[in-house]
Amino acid sequence: MKIFKDAVNHNGKRCDVAYVDVDNFNDLPDRLILKAHAVCIWEDKMILVNHPEWDIWGIPGGSRDLGESIEQTLAREIQEETNCEVLNYRPIGYQKIVSPDNEVHYRLQYLCMVKPLGEFEIDPAGNINKITWINPGDFKKYIEGKEFKEVVILRAIEILQNKL
Repeated sequence: MKIFKDAVNHNGKRCDVAYVDVDNFNDLPDRLILKAHAVCIWEDKMILVNHPEWDIWGIPGGSRDLGESIEQTLAREIQEETNCEVLNYRPIGYQKIVSPDNEVHYRLQYLCMVKPLGEFEIDPAGNINKITWINPGDFKKYIEGKEFKEVVILRAIEILQNKL
């Protein structure tokens, strides 16, 4: 487990992030799983999404809707933010977000193989304004230098290289 102090803002509070590499999410309480994100690969390229509000690049993903399984969230968010279909996926880790008043929730991290469904036009929620396909090893040229984000991508690259 790696701990990143005051790494994210959640509901107006700076929160710590604990990151753990895993192969499944069986031990996590489903009611506390709020988000799913993924390193998405198609033909050896990784897709990144741009958040216009902050003009930063990141991996696709987002919040779970009421009544949705986390796998449904993953597929929906990737399609909305990239116009790609998830062909298959595997868990790679999770982020445990802990607020100053000890509220806890989880963000699940996946590695997904995807296929474009056509040109990206617009994210229905308006959170993403453009996408780009890159060589996975070049992610540091795009992703802001936050270690809690980098560990997820590095884990995905390791899995891809080792074909685990």
